[in-house]
Amino acid sequence: MADVEELLGGVPVRLAPAQAVRGRGERRRARQRAALVTAALVAVTAAGIGSWTALMPAGPRGTGVASEGGNPFMSRGTVQNLKPSDLPMYDVLNWKADDKSSGGETFRAALPQAGLDGVCNGSPGGIEGPQQQFTSAFTGKGDAKARYRVSQYANADQSLDAIRGLRQTLRDCGLKEDRDGSYSGMPNSNGPRLEVSVRHWGTWVGVVEAQYSPTL
Repeated sequence: MADVEELLGGVPVRLAPAQAVRGRGERRRARQRAALVTAALVAVTAAGIGSWTALMPAGPRGTGVASEGGNPFMSRGTVQNLKPSDLPMYDVLNWKADDKSSGGETFRAALPQAGLDGVCNGSPGGIEGPQQQFTSAFTGKGDAKARYRVSQYANADQSLDAIRGLRQTLRDCGLKEDRDGSYSGMPNSNGPRLEVSVRHWGTWVGVVEAQYSPTL
């Protein structure tokens, strides 16, 4: 086997001790690993920045909204539900959770369907369904009903399509957009009053619907 001088055209070269060579290699690999970790953290941070649509926080109207941070729909790996007191007009309607109705087909319907008991018929087609959806039902005074749906879509584009489809459904039913971004009115000019609020984070969409007698 040729020695170092022969390989380098007869120019003598002193090689560093084996221990020093190994040390340099370990330091180089450590720098590469640090660079990869930094890049991963940047990617995670970017993915964690969400936006809210229609300004409905997970609480009563008028509270602040978040534009960045962790998934507001999840806490320690569990999807967060609304409390009855978070729903519109709680002081008047005295909302209560209705576990029996939550499993019904009407309550489990995906966006862009809106309204309960067929008060808002029709919805635009071509909207991809969510990968998973969590639904809670509530009942209140005078046959008042409410629904909270949390849906996760395959990607952010699908979640935005679902929101646009829902807005079209609500407009077609005659609801008007309020200043805070929610929708309210009497579907098709009769029946109960319907209030709908939407919030959005990444691939997640949360929708609150409350319908009750307009005389309350």
